[in-house]
Amino acid sequence: MMDEQTAWVLALQLVALVSIASAIMLYLLCKIKGNHESGSSELFPGGGKPVVITCCDNAMGLQLAIHLANRGFRVFAGLKNGSTSGSPDDSVPGKVIRAWQKYRESIQGQGNIVPLHLDVTREDLLHESVDIIRAHLPAGEDGIWAVVCTNGITYRGSLTQQDIAHWDALLKTNIIGVLRTARTYQSLLKNSSGRIITIGTTDNMGGGLVAYAASRFAVEGASQALREELFSAGIKVITVNPVGILPELLFCQPKLVKKPETEEVCVEINGCLEYQPQVLSDRAMEILDIALTSREPKNKYKLEYKYKWSRQLNLCQNI
Repeated sequence: MMDEQTAWVLALQLVALVSIASAIMLYLLCKIKGNHESGSSELFPGGGKPVVITCCDNAMGLQLAIHLANRGFRVFAGLKNGSTSGSPDDSVPGKVIRAWQKYRESIQGQGNIVPLHLDVTREDLLHESVDIIRAHLPAGEDGIWAVVCTNGITYRGSLTQQDIAHWDALLKTNIIGVLRTARTYQSLLKNSSGRIITIGTTDNMGGGLVAYAASRFAVEGASQALREELFSAGIKVITVNPVGILPELLFCQPKLVKKPETEEVCVEINGCLEYQPQVLSDRAMEILDIALTSREPKNKYKLEYKYKWSRQLNLCQNI
């Protein structure tokens, strides 16, 4: 018969084995859950992949263009007043891009930003941009990896005080612009099994944004329909939802940061001109990276805010 001491030892060993097995199971479950939340954990490399950002005239688009270019993407940056020759304009975003380009050339970095004269409300500029993009692609390539629809405008105020012309401009840019963009770049995206990223609804927007909210819900609905329509072509459609970010900040025109004592423009460590606001947090950028490079991305992602509500209100007052 087994003595009492041996029985205790075996019991302790059994408990230890069960604990280890439970820990392994818990780890695997967490891993599966994490992959489900962020899409497939397997990512495509970003270096050199061509990405179109439809509007870099606003804070969100410019911040994303610089971020992706620093990561090694070839970014085609839409600028409404851009030069047809492909050089940046004299707007603040244009100056920021030009400074970034000069710095990148000096260190021979991999990323690149190619300015595009682009306005999603104009069919002629959209079609011209396709030719410009193709001219900048490497020999033998005829596809783009992603299109990020950062075009957007907003008007805040009670419905009775808003001009109907503002609604027309808002819907033409925010929703019809997305449809024009998807149609224009569909062939380039199909050639590379690319993806379209749209901007959906924003929570905690505050009052006075009925028309803006309508346009963003329309974008979400259109994105769902596009996802189903373009599935057979291998094109993915992904919607990102800014969380707690005022629309005025997302789509405002950036301003250069100047030194108070000299009025000289501040320069960041990477050679880029400093500007504000930069509205997306580091975590939001990580989520966008996942949306852009995951082999099996989710249909929707949430982007975290960078500033607290009070800080955002102060920034809006200075725009």
